[in-house]
Order: sequence, then structure tokens, then C-alpha cells
Amino acid sequence: MVETCQFNPSQHGFRSGRSCLSQLLEHFDHITRLLEEGQSVDIIYLDFAKAFDKVDIGVTLRKLKTLGITGTLGRWLHCFLTGRSQTVIVNGTKSSPRTVVSGVPQGSVLGPLLFLILIGDIDEGVTSSFISSFADDTRIGHGVTSQEDIIALKRDLQSVYEWAKTNNMEFNSDKFELLRYHHNSSTQIEASYTADNGSPIEEKEALKDLGVIMSSNGSFSHYIMEKVTKMKSKIGWVLRTFRTRELRPMLTLWKQLILSDHDYCSQLWSPVKVGDIQSLEMLQRSFIRRISGMQDLSYWEQLKKLKLYSLERRRERYIAIYVWRIIEGNAPNISATHGITALSHPRRGRTCRVPNVSPSATCRIKSIRHSSFAIKGPRIFNSLPKDVRNFTGGTVDEFKRKLDYHLQTVPDEPLIPGYTAFRTIDSNSLIDWHTHLVLHRRDTSVEDSRHSGDANLQSLRVDPPGSP
Repeated sequence: MVETCQFNPSQHGFRSGRSCLSQLLEHFDHITRLLEEGQSVDIIYLDFAKAFDKVDIGVTLRKLKTLGITGTLGRWLHCFLTGRSQTVIVNGTKSSPRTVVSGVPQGSVLGPLLFLILIGDIDEGVTSSFISSFADDTRIGHGVTSQEDIIALKRDLQSVYEWAKTNNMEFNSDKFELLRYHHNSSTQIEASYTADNGSPIEEKEALKDLGVIMSSNGSFSHYIMEKVTKMKSKIGWVLRTFRTRELRPMLTLWKQLILSDHDYCSQLWSPVKVGDIQSLEMLQRSFIRRISGMQDLSYWEQLKKLKLYSLERRRERYIAIYVWRIIEGNAPNISATHGITALSHPRRGRTCRVPNVSPSATCRIKSIRHSSFAIKGPRIFNSLPKDVRNFTGGTVDEFKRKLDYHLQTVPDEPLIPGYTAFRTIDSNSLIDWHTHLVLHRRDTSVEDSRHSGDANLQSLRVDPPGSP
């Protein structure tokens, strides 16, 4: 109905190719880049009251006309939104009809699109802050190095309040929340913000954003701990509820009921700390060791027999797939100016540029940046073989098949407690396996060359005079 470019670029809800993941990746990348530049970041989470029910029909129709949607289509949309009525039945008694004066028809295909049109100019009066949205879930943020930055955020926040009044939208002010990402806690600038009704906005150390816990320290350890607890609880429920321990039903239960919890937005929160990686990995180990016939096998052997990836390998696989989708153009980039970019080389093939981290950033900020999708994603993609990286123009499923074919050749040896003594390399990451295998091939090539050279010398050896 509307050209994609006419939607607000910061809006990720109800749009093709966009999702909770794309919104969170873009939002978090913006934050980590500001932290790397030496700024703290203040983010205010807004909450609309019954957003879809409060959509003003007259305002929406005017915006449709501004976008050039007129003629037959415009009249059809006018009829679609107006002339509706509703009744209520209580204890079997039906009320008289009342005209619907606001709201979009929920459950319809057009309802979400019409809402996006209404909210599309929410940042019209915002001058220096950034806004990110998923449908009605809206955040406004600003890098902070001085009181002037705080004043600028307050001014832009007031512009959003004025937009809401102009468009007859209401906020649920009591649910506003503030998350402050500290660049350096010792120099954090004091700040207080107020909602549209004048009440103070409560600051939180961590809060849930589209199902993922975001923490003021930029780490996802709190979210991972909660995920481990949730998965443990679900594993216990499955084992208590189902008596069978046969392979097929157990794997089905694991994949359908538990892995789905693990996989959600894993490209964003994928851990790098050994403790976090092992806490998650032990969940899979504890479950599959209960499958009939698995008790006498090591965890690494169990993975091979069941044709399962370790959870770490699974997360890195999803990261590689999403990077490929970005450079192929079927998923939005994490930034319009600092996003993931691919370069082609006649010998090395297609590779992604790995951003440099500012040497002046603190160790904590460097760690956050290095573990972020913006840097970890390109590194994982670049560790893939040339034929996988060069695959272009096909479907996601075709790329997955090529990737899985390659992953069958890479050892999957998760370093859980009790197994570290048998490790081949220090980690199970595709990045480290790539480095190890390249060095191994190089050493093998040198050894083969040496043996070949010895054989050639032997064939050229001249026997001394008088020898038999």
C-alpha cells in the first residue's frame, strides 16, 4: 500500500524482513558505538495506553492523504475505517450500538499498517536524540557527556509528548522506564526525567525489552542466568511429564519445547564468557544423557551420534546466517552508516569488514564491542570457506544447506567441565577452529614438502666409487 521508504526507518514492527531481532540489534549497536566513543547513554522507554484502540481515524486519514493515497484506494480506506459500530453483551443483555470513533480493526491485515502510518512521524520534532520502535514499543535515547546532552534529551522527549497530544494518542506514564548505560560510573552525570504527566521516570538497572533483558552495564549475563533457570524448569517439567526416554520423542521434545527458548534473539546475546557458555551447554548435556543408549557415550560422542550441534555452535550458526541475510539485502542492516559491509576479492572471495575498536575505550567497553554482533558476526562469517561466503542470489535454505555441509567438517567439541583436558584448541568457536585448521593445513603442507624434498634428494643421490 505504501512504499517501504515512506515508513519510518527506525520502525521494525509489521514490516517485511524486520523483526524483534533486527530492532534489538540496531538499537544495541547504536548504544555500544556511543559507549565506544566515550559517551554514556540514557534510554527512556515509553508506553502507549491501548495504542491500537486509541488510533484517531481522522488523523490517520489525513496522513494517508499526505502520503498520496487518494482516489479509489483512499475512498476504500475511508469506508474501511469509518461507519463502524460496536455493542457489548453483559449477562445476556445486548447494549445499543455505539459508533466507533477511534482504533484500527485488530486482526485485520491493514490494521498494523495503518498504525505504522499514524506513528511514522513520531520523531518529526526530535532534533538530536535517536528513536527506535517495534510497533508501539518506543524508546528515545541520547549520548550523554554533559548537562547539555541531558537538556537536549529532555527537549526531544517533550517533542514526543507534544506529538502524542497532536495525534490524540495517550501514554501510560506510570510504565515509563529509564535505563542508563554508564561509560564510566565514577563520572556519571546526575539526571532526572519526567513523564508527560510530570511524574518522575524510574531508573532501572535492568529491564525487559522485547523479551530480552537489557542491563545498564551492557552485559547479557543477567538475561543468560534467567534463561538458564527457565530452561532448567522446562527440562524438569518435560522429564516429569513424559515417561519415555526413547530417542525420537526425546529429541522432538528438546527441539520443540526447549531449544526454541534458547534460540530467541541469540544473535544479540550470544555469550563470550566461559561460565555463561558452559552454563547453557550443561543444560543440553543433562537432557540428552537421559536418552536411551546415550549413557555410555561422552558428550562429544553423543552430539555426533544424535547429529546435534552444541549450543555454542548452534548460536554461531544463526549469527552466520543472519550476516549472510544482511549482505544479501533480505534483512535490514544494523546501521545505515556503520553497518555490516562485504568486500569481494578475486583470491580470498567475499569477506565482511571487521570494525576496529577504539584503542582509547576502556577494557569493559572493548569487551562489550568485541562480543557484539557488529564485530563477532563478521568474524564468524569470515571464518567460513570461500565457497560458502561467495554463495549469493539463492534462498536462505540453500545457504543453510551449504553452511551445514561445511559445519560437518569442523569438530564440535564444547568445553564443558571435565572435558577441557581433552581439548584440541582453547575454545569451540568457529573463529578459533578456522585459525587452528588453517595452521594445521599449513604445517601438513610444509611436512609434505619436506618429505617430498627428501625423496627427490634420495633419487638424485650418487653412489660413491667402488660401491656395489
